[in-house]
Amino acid sequence: HLQTGSTTARSRNMTMLKSTAVALAMLASASAFAPSTRRPTRHTVSMAVDRNPNFAKLQAGYLFPEIGRRRNAHLEKNPDANIISLGIGDTTMPIPDHILSGLVGAASELGVKETYSGYGAEQGKAGLREKIASKLYNDKIKPEEVFVSDGAKCDIARLQMMFGSKVISAVQDPSYPVYVDTSVMMGQTGTMDTDKSQFDNIVYMPCNPGNGFFPDLKSMPRADVIYFCSPNNPTGAAATKSQLTELVKHANEQGSIIV
Repeated sequence: HLQTGSTTARSRNMTMLKSTAVALAMLASASAFAPSTRRPTRHTVSMAVDRNPNFAKLQAGYLFPEIGRRRNAHLEKNPDANIISLGIGDTTMPIPDHILSGLVGAASELGVKETYSGYGAEQGKAGLREKIASKLYNDKIKPEEVFVSDGAKCDIARLQMMFGSKVISAVQDPSYPVYVDTSVMMGQTGTMDTDKSQFDNIVYMPCNPGNGFFPDLKSMPRADVIYFCSPNNPTGAAATKSQLTELVKHANEQGSIIV
C-alpha cells in the first residue's frame, strides 16, 4: 500500500503497479506453457469391464487396407509396374451435374429459416422412396418397403444384430468381407482355421470357374442365413433367373433366410 502526497506521484505509482502486474502475468503465463523437465507419472488403471471377446478373432488387418499396403510396397520396389488393382472399388468420376445441383439445392434450403427442415424422415423422404419403387423396381414393391439407409455395410451389421449369435451364416467364396466380419463380431463363429483361412461355424459356398461361379446348393450344409450377392463382389458373376429360382427353392426347403 503506497501513500503519496500529490496527484502526480499517485498517478506515477499506479502506472508502476499496473506495469508490474502485467509483467507478473506474462511471467506466469510463460511458465504455465513452458515444457516440463519432469518425467510424466504413469498410472496403471485396472478395468473391470471386459471387451467383446469376438473382436479378438478378427484378423490383423481389414482386407482393403492390406491390399493397399501390399500394392504400395510392390510399387516402391517396381515403380514402373502396371498394376490392375482388385482392391476397394473407389469412385473414379465426378458427381453428375443434376445430382450435384440437387445436393446444393437441398443444402441451401437448410440455410434459410423458411425452408429449414431439421431431421429428415427416418425411412427416407417419401418422394425419393416413391421414385425408387417406380423407377428402379417398376412398381413391383411399395414405397413403404423402401428404406434409405447409410450404406450396405451398416445394414448388414444391423441385420446381424437382429439375427443374434446363435445362427449359422453361409457366404459365397469369394465374397465381400463384411459378411464374415460381422458374423465374427456377433459371436456366430468359431476361431480361424489358419490352414483353410476360414472361420469355423460359417458355411463357405465355393463360387469358381469349375461350377460357373454358382454354389452347389445340394451339397452345402444347412445355414440359417444365406448371404448372396449378384453380381458377385469380387468376381462380377451374375446369377441367371433359373439359378436364383433354385436358390429360393433351396432356402424354402431348408427354412433359411436369403440376404
